[in-house]
Amino acid sequence: MLVLEINDAEIVLAEDGEVRYAEPGVAFVDRDGAQFGHAALAKSRLHPRQSHNEFWQRLNADAVTPAGRGIANQADLVYRHLLAIRAAAGLKGRCEVVVAAPAAVKPADLAMLLGIADEASMTVAAIVDSALVAACQHVADACRVLDVGLHRAVVTQLETASAESESGAGQALELRRGAFAEVPAVGFAALLEGWVDAVADRFVESARFDPLRIAETEQQVFDQVLGCITRGDSEAAIEVRHGDSSRNVQVPRQALADKSAQRYEVLLGNLAADGQAAFGGTLALTERARSLPGLARALRQAGYRIEALPANAVVQATLHFEATIGAAQDGAGARLVTALPLDRGVAPTVEDAPLPTHLLCNGIAAPLNETTAAGGHPACGAAGPMFSVRLAGRAALLAPDEGADVLLNGERVDGERRVRRGDAVRCAGHEFQLVEVV
Repeated sequence: MLVLEINDAEIVLAEDGEVRYAEPGVAFVDRDGAQFGHAALAKSRLHPRQSHNEFWQRLNADAVTPAGRGIANQADLVYRHLLAIRAAAGLKGRCEVVVAAPAAVKPADLAMLLGIADEASMTVAAIVDSALVAACQHVADACRVLDVGLHRAVVTQLETASAESESGAGQALELRRGAFAEVPAVGFAALLEGWVDAVADRFVESARFDPLRIAETEQQVFDQVLGCITRGDSEAAIEVRHGDSSRNVQVPRQALADKSAQRYEVLLGNLAADGQAAFGGTLALTERARSLPGLARALRQAGYRIEALPANAVVQATLHFEATIGAAQDGAGARLVTALPLDRGVAPTVEDAPLPTHLLCNGIAAPLNETTAAGGHPACGAAGPMFSVRLAGRAALLAPDEGADVLLNGERVDGERRVRRGDAVRCAGHEFQLVEVV
C-alpha cells in the first residue's frame, strides 16, 4: 500500500509502512527544468527568484515566473514533483495511492490533485484527513490536532460519535473531523525566517558581520539553522565562512523560542476563540509541531494538555485502516475519508499503559510522589535545570525545567509529555528510567 502525505513542510511517500521519500515541497526552477526537496532548499537563498514553495498549497494554474522547461504554472510543479518522488522511490508503472491531506486543502484543489496524479500514473484510491488519521490510534476522546506546514498551521477538531460496528454487533466509537482553522502566522517558513534573523543578529553583535547581506553566507546560516531545528538541538552552533575568514555564534534554543513568541501568541488567540472549553483543552501535536522551539511549552503554560503524536502516525494508521479506507472503485473516483474508528488496539494510549512508581538512576530507585524533581534524586544530586515527573490520576507527566535539555526515549522534549513504565530519560549527562516496583 502506498501512502502520500501532502504536508508541504514534508511531502512523504511510504510503501507498506516504510518511508521511501520525505522532503519539503520546495522547487528550484531554471531553463534546464526543476529540482525539488532538499536540493532546492540548498539553492533557495542563492537564487531566491527561481525558488518556489507554494505550489502544493496553491494547486492551480497560476504562472511560475521565471518559467522552466516544461514548467509554466503551479500545477506543473506539483506534477514534476510527483515524478521526482516516483523516481526517488523506484516506482514503476501505474500505481494506486492513498493521499493524506490537511483539512485546509480545498475540494477544488483536491480535484486538481486527482488529475495531476493521474497524469503522473498514480491512481488516488482515497483521500483521508491527515489530522484524523494521525490521531485515531493515539487519543482517547475528542480533541484538536495541531500540525504545521510551510505557510500555515492547521488546527483540526476531532469529535467522537457512535457508528455501526463492522460486525453489526452494535455501536462502535469513531472519530470524525469537525471544524478547522488556518493560522498563517505559524507557518514553518515564516518561523524559519525569524530564526535566521535571530542568528544574524548574534553575528552582528559579536563579530560586526551581517551574514544576510551576502547570498552565500545567508545560505550557510539558513542551512545550519534548519538542521538544528530538524535535529532538535538545544543550542544552534552556527559557523559562517567567507573568503579566508570564519565566524561562529552559539544561539540557545530558548532564544529561537523567544523570537517566535509573538507568532505563538497569535496561535493561542486563535485557539481561545475556537471553543477550547468544548474540547477540554486537549491538543494533539504532530512531530512537526513539537519540533518548533518553545511551542509546546507555550501551549502548556496557557493551560492546554498536550498529547504527542509519533512521527509515523499518519503512515502507520493509514496502513492499519487500509480495509476501512477502501480501494478505488471503477468509475467511482477517490473516496474522501473524514471518519475512522477510535481504535487503540495497535497503539495503546499512555492512559492505558502501566504507570511507573519509581525513578531509577545509577541503580537507585526513588519513589515518585505527587511531583518528583530529578535534580533531587539521591543518585544524581545535579545542580542546574533538569526535569520533574508529576502524577495526575491515571497519568504520569514529565516536564523539563526551564533551559533544560531533556531526551525522552531519544527524542528531545519541549513541553509536558505523558510517560509510562519503561520510558528512558537522559538529562545533564545522567540516565534515568521510569520503572514499576512490585
